[in-house]
Amino acid sequence: MSRNSNRKQGKSIEKWTPFLGIIGSLVGVVLGSSLYYFFQGEEFPYDVLLGGITGAIIIAVFVWIMKKRKKDNTPEADERVQHNVFRFSAYASHLSLVILFLGLMVITLFGIESVSIMYLWIFFFAYIWITGIGTVIARRR
Repeated sequence: MSRNSNRKQGKSIEKWTPFLGIIGSLVGVVLGSSLYYFFQGEEFPYDVLLGGITGAIIIAVFVWIMKKRKKDNTPEADERVQHNVFRFSAYASHLSLVILFLGLMVITLFGIESVSIMYLWIFFFAYIWITGIGTVIARRR
């Protein structure tokens, strides 16, 4: 294989990477729904399946539009932007762990033996939202 053919193959794979991720997500939704159905024995969770398909279609259309709009071969982000996004993600994850451990310490000091899992889910989704919005802001700078 020559170096030129490796570059062509890399560009081809790079072109299809988002769609392969979407297909992998759909396989995960189908597998998760099927496992839930087989292990729980209740009715099949069609709402999860339809939600996954709807989300995959929306993301696929968005990726397709973004690919069509980009006409030049310039990269999406340079090294400085990638470094800023990496630093932000590292700081955000460490800060969230600090907040989680401080909260656990305070809860333990008050003598609370059990915590509702709902509070953990709220913390997890808040972390995802804040990190996502912060990453978008860090990419713009």
